Amino acid sequence: TLPFMKAVAVFLSLLATAHAFSVLPATPTSSRVSPSVVPCPNRLTSARTPALRSIGRTTMMATPPIDTPAPDFDLPSDSGTNLSLKSLRGKWVVVYFYPKAFTAGCTCQAEAYQQDIGEFRTQNCEVVGISTNPLEKIKEFKEAYGLSFPMLSDREGAVVESYGAAIKLPFVGTFANRFTFIVDPKGVLRASFGNPDPKMDSIVSFARLMELQNPK
Repeated sequence: TLPFMKAVAVFLSLLATAHAFSVLPATPTSSRVSPSVVPCPNRLTSARTPALRSIGRTTMMATPPIDTPAPDFDLPSDSGTNLSLKSLRGKWVVVYFYPKAFTAGCTCQAEAYQQDIGEFRTQNCEVVGISTNPLEKIKEFKEAYGLSFPMLSDREGAVVESYGAAIKLPFVGTFANRFTFIVDPKGVLRASFGNPDPKMDSIVSFARLMELQNPK
């Protein structure tokens, strides 16, 4: 009976993992990436509007309260050194958690942020991607797509848990669910979005950033 129950638990865990990763159907590859990498489908390129806030934002688990200090982190980055949230004081920071490098949804999300990174930085905002992937995999992912913003490895999942974005699967491990947070220059959490649409996350985050920077 025990081996059977373990087998059932593993099967259910794998199903949950597949759902959490939100892998999109494969599409033809482009010339600038290898055949093993799935490029992002077309996404909206219209002007940012507050109405976009509502797209794909269904909170799935408890996260730190808004208007409280954001949980600090100090994690290995693709640059070879650690990056902490405290080191980014004085800037707005978009922190996004993603499940797994090179899956279609995570690729779309990263490419979208890369497409818009100049606009974020014009607004004194840095973008930071975090997953539980090994650092070497993250470096490969960043190089494959020419990503110019920091990407960190939370191998033990402690930071993912502190932000309420962890998925713990029996016999499989801990993964990052797809969550996005906006932190102000004083280190205060100002917005959080659960289960964002990977193709739209950058657009929606930028619209919310503009609202926070320019309150009515």
